[in-house]
Amino acid sequence: MPASGDTSRDRSNDRITLDVLGMHCASCSARVEKALRDVPGVVAANVNLATSRASVQVDSERVDANRLVEAIEKAGYGAAVVSDSHPATDDPFERQQAEIADWRRRLIVALVLVVPLHVVTHGPWPTGAARLWLQLLLALPVQVYVGWPYFVGAWRQLRRGAANMDSLIALGTGTAFLAGMGQFVVGIVPWTSSIASTAAHYATDNGAMYFADAAMILAFITLGKWLEGKAKRRASMAIRRLLDLAPPVATVLNGEQSETRPVGEVAVGETILIRPGEKVPLDARVLAGSSAVDQSWLTGESIPVDKRPGDELLAGAVNLDGSLRATVERVAGESALSRVIELVRRAQESKPRLARLADRVVGRFVPGVLCVAVVTLLAWGVGAGDWAVALRSIVAVLVVACPCALGLATPVAVLVAGGRGAEQGILVKNAQALETAATIDTVVLDKTGTLTENRLQVARVLPSGELSEDDLLATAAAVERLSTHPLAVAVVEEAARRNLPPRHAENLQVLPGSGVRGTLDGRTILVGRPNLLNEPGVTRTGATESRVRLDAPTTPGDTGDEPGATGISPVPDMSQFLREQGETPLAVLADGRLLGWISLSAPVAAGATEAVERLDRLGLRVELLSGDHVTTARQIASQLGIEHVTAEVLPDQKQNVVRRLQERGHKVAMVGDGINDAPALAAADLGIAIGSGADVAVETADVVLSGSDLRGVGRTIALGRATVRTIRQNLAWAFLYNIALLPLAAGALIPVAGLSLPPSAAAAAMAASSVSVVVNSLLLRIRAEV
Repeated sequence: MPASGDTSRDRSNDRITLDVLGMHCASCSARVEKALRDVPGVVAANVNLATSRASVQVDSERVDANRLVEAIEKAGYGAAVVSDSHPATDDPFERQQAEIADWRRRLIVALVLVVPLHVVTHGPWPTGAARLWLQLLLALPVQVYVGWPYFVGAWRQLRRGAANMDSLIALGTGTAFLAGMGQFVVGIVPWTSSIASTAAHYATDNGAMYFADAAMILAFITLGKWLEGKAKRRASMAIRRLLDLAPPVATVLNGEQSETRPVGEVAVGETILIRPGEKVPLDARVLAGSSAVDQSWLTGESIPVDKRPGDELLAGAVNLDGSLRATVERVAGESALSRVIELVRRAQESKPRLARLADRVVGRFVPGVLCVAVVTLLAWGVGAGDWAVALRSIVAVLVVACPCALGLATPVAVLVAGGRGAEQGILVKNAQALETAATIDTVVLDKTGTLTENRLQVARVLPSGELSEDDLLATAAAVERLSTHPLAVAVVEEAARRNLPPRHAENLQVLPGSGVRGTLDGRTILVGRPNLLNEPGVTRTGATESRVRLDAPTTPGDTGDEPGATGISPVPDMSQFLREQGETPLAVLADGRLLGWISLSAPVAAGATEAVERLDRLGLRVELLSGDHVTTARQIASQLGIEHVTAEVLPDQKQNVVRRLQERGHKVAMVGDGINDAPALAAADLGIAIGSGADVAVETADVVLSGSDLRGVGRTIALGRATVRTIRQNLAWAFLYNIALLPLAAGALIPVAGLSLPPSAAAAAMAASSVSVVVNSLLLRIRAEV
C-alpha cells in the first residue's frame, strides 16, 4: 500500500510511525522489524504486533518515510505512514473493526459448514462414495473461503523465501485437505479391488477424518483470531477514549459570522466559540465569557474549574454552563491532548527488556517447527512405517505450534497497562519505565511543589494582646497590599478570605531583607522578619514570651483561643518556636511596639498523606528531600509520617543524594516538579514528574503524572509490578504450551502411553493459547489496583 499523509515525527529524535498491514503473528512482526533495521539510516525500529504499528528512529538526512514503506512492502506486508494531522482523521480503529468483522464472517461460514461435516464424518449415513462427495462439498468452501487469508499470507512469504504462522497453518490444513482429496479420488475411482478395499476402509473409518480435520483446524484458528481481535480492540480502547475527547470540528468566528470547520483547518490566533455542553476543540485562551469547565481528563479533579477572560482552555475539556469565546493557541496536532495521546501510543508501542527473550525465540520459531515436522514424518513414516500416524502427526505439529502467544505476551500487556495508566493520569513514556517501576524499593520525594503546594498560606495569627486576630491580620494586610512578595501575597489573601474590610496604609516603603513599612491611622507599622525587632526604638515586649496553641497550628479561618484556654501555653521565644514548627514568622509592630506574630507555611499537597501511606503499604522506603531548613523539612515529614529526611540540599546536590542511595544498592524513584529537580530525575532509576511542574522536569522524567495528584506515584509502582507479573505469566504460559504440546503432537507419547494430539484438538489448543495470553493481559486492569 502506498504511503499517505505526512510523517508523524518526533522533531528531536526523527521518529516516523507507520501502520503495518497484514501481520498475523510474531514471526510477521519480527520480519518487518528486521526489514526496517536493514534500511541504511535507520537508528532503531520497533514493531508492535498488538497495535500493528512500527515506530522507527531514523537519520533524516539518509532515509525518508517512503524508503521505510518500500522495505515493509518488500518483506511482504503493507504500510502507511501515520499522518501529523488530527489523530481522529487517522484512526486505526476502523481498520481494526473491519478486520474483526472479516474474521467474524469467515467464522460463521466455517461453523455453518463444519457442524454438518462433523455429523457426516462420524454419523452412520451416508456411506461409501456418497459420504466422500458430501464431505468434499462441505469442506471445499471452508478450505477456500475461510483458509484464504492464511494461504495468501503463506504465498507472500514463500515468494520471499520466508515462513510465518500463515505458512504453518496453510501447510498443515493443506496437507490434511490433500490427504482427504487423495482418499476421495481412490474411493471414487477404484482401480483395483485391493486399492478399493483400502480406500473404502479409510473412507469409512480413517480417511473421512482428513476433510473434517482440515475444516475444523481452520474453524478453531479463525475463532481464535476473532476472539483475539476483539480482545486487542478492547485493550486499545484507552486511546480510543482519548481520541473521542476532542470534537472533530470547531465553531470559528469571523466578526459576527460563524462557520464550522474541521479542527485540523483551524489556525493559531483564530477565535472559536464554545457553547454550553460542548467540548473544547483546541487549546485556547478565553477572550470573553465565563463558565465552569470540566477538565478532569487531564487533572483527575472532578470539581469543575471556573474560567474567565485570560484563563487557559485545554482541548477535550467540557464547557458546562456558559458560552466562551477563545483565541486558539495551539493547532490540533500540538495540543496538550495530542501530546498525551502520543505519549500513551509510544509507551504502548515500546518494548521492555523482558520482551527480548521472546523476540530471539520467535525469529527461529517457524524454521524450528518445520524441522520438527520433517523429523516427525521421517520417524513415523520411514522409521515406524505407519504413514497414517505420520500424516496426522505432522499436521498436528504444524497446527499446534503457536508463535502468536509468544509475540503477544508482552505487547498486549504493555498496551493494557499504558491505557490503564492514562485513565488514572499516569503517562508512561516507554515500556521500560513500567519494568523499572516494578524494581523500585526507594522513593525520594521533593518537598516544595510535590509534597507541599507551590504557595504559602497563613498558618497562625498570634496577637500579643492589644489586638484581636482579625485586627492584627487586617493591619498587616494594609501594609502588605501592594507587595508581590509571596509572604505578603499570602497575608493579603488570608485577609480577603476572612472578608475583613480592606484598610489602606500610606507611605509604603520596602525594607530590603527585612519587610515593609507604612503609616496606618497615624501609626508607623512594620511587618517583616524577626530581625525587625533589632531595629532602633523597637520595644521587645512580647517578643520573647507569648502564648500560643501548642497542639496544632491555627488553620485558615480559625480564630484561635483566648489566653488561658485549654491547649494555650506560654512560649519563651515565639520566632524560634514558629521556626521549629516549620513555619515562617512575620512580626507586626506599631510605633516600635510588637503587636503580634503571623506565621506562614506551604500547605501539604492534597492527597500527599494518602500517597505516603500507599507507598508504605507497598513496602517502599520513602525519603523527603528538601533545600529548606532541616526543622521545616522534619515538620512536614512528621505530618506525613516520613521517617527519612535529607534537608538543606542545594539544587545541584539533589542528584548526588539519589546516586548515594543507588550506591547503597537501592533502586530509586525520584519525584519532583521543578527545574532544579531535572538532574535528579535523570539520575534516578525512575524519574516521576508532576505534570503541573516545569517543562524541563516533564521532559526529563520517565513517567508524568497529569495534574498534581501525588497518589499517582503509588499507582505507578503498583501498575509496574502488575504489568511485569502479567508479562512473566504470559511468557511462561507461551513457552510451556509449546514445550508441552509439540512433543505430544509429534506422537512422542504414542509408544509409551498411547497418547496423541488429533489435528483438530491441536488447532483448538493453538487458538486457545493466543486468546488466553490476551485475556490474561486484559485482567491487568483489575490486578493493577491503581
